[in-house]
Amino acid sequence: MISNLIVFLSIVHIVHGNATNSSQQTTPDFHVCSLQSFRKFCENDTTIKIDKSLTMIKGYPLHVVYNRVPKSASEMLRKLFREQAESRHFTIENEQIFVPFRLSPEVHREIASDILNAKAPVLYERHMYFVDFNALKYPQPVYINIIRDPVKRIISQYYWTRQSCREENRCYLDMKYFNETLDECVQRRSASECINPAQGVDTILPFFCGHDPKCESLSNYSLNEAKKNIINHYTVVGVVEELYNFLFLLERLFPRFFRNISLRYMSDDQIRIESSTRTTGKRPEPSNSTKAALRKALALEYDLYDFVKTRFQNQFQQVLLTMTNV
Repeated sequence: MISNLIVFLSIVHIVHGNATNSSQQTTPDFHVCSLQSFRKFCENDTTIKIDKSLTMIKGYPLHVVYNRVPKSASEMLRKLFREQAESRHFTIENEQIFVPFRLSPEVHREIASDILNAKAPVLYERHMYFVDFNALKYPQPVYINIIRDPVKRIISQYYWTRQSCREENRCYLDMKYFNETLDECVQRRSASECINPAQGVDTILPFFCGHDPKCESLSNYSLNEAKKNIINHYTVVGVVEELYNFLFLLERLFPRFFRNISLRYMSDDQIRIESSTRTTGKRPEPSNSTKAALRKALALEYDLYDFVKTRFQNQFQQVLLTMTNV
């Protein structure tokens, strides 16, 4: 099985014009339906149907927006994207602003204008909720994003907020909660009360739902709007747990921006180590009861996460199918 996977990855890289010695590469976590052969690896999987909407570029292809979700590999991706901009010669608007995520209509227009006036191709990235450029009478860009298992993301953001306050004096929480562990927060209040900006923690739903105030609550409205916008406006939304596959899709769908990005990621041990250890080891691990309480409180986020993960895995299979039909 593993040897077939290595052969498969070698063929993938040859298709990209980047044949490498696969024995010297770390084997990525590819999720495919079968590995018996390259050209027919999905032919016996009756669940796969051709869905051209999953390989379509949604938006103006020379304008890409990454409205990054906190604690979802965003720092690592920012570094990779800056390196890509240098090697691929495209413009990158790399905003250092972390908060607020909800922006005024005036700022929406400023962002749209900045993208339109930048030298194309351009990639704009910022922690911000989804902006509908069509509503502003501007060309709709291509949206990309990536999300993470909700409980893991909440734990990471809870302690990252306190770490950045302590070490960098960037404090995005009510300081009366500063010294509480996540276990203590859940024990003294409830899991739901620990998932709010006062605790330095945010829900991901408005990043896809948008700037309507109703989007900032964990509700069926924000969930449904988020799903609708992902379907209509996002070309790729990946999951951190399958990061290599996300990079692979970016490379296949947007070669002008992301050609060789998967190889860049796999060849740079330091960028992976920095990403995985940025907050690991600097926080207490919450108890299983705290994690269970958070998971229950995050039911709507898990609904979106499962929706995105299923869509992403289907999209990955579709892109591989297009490669086998060349």
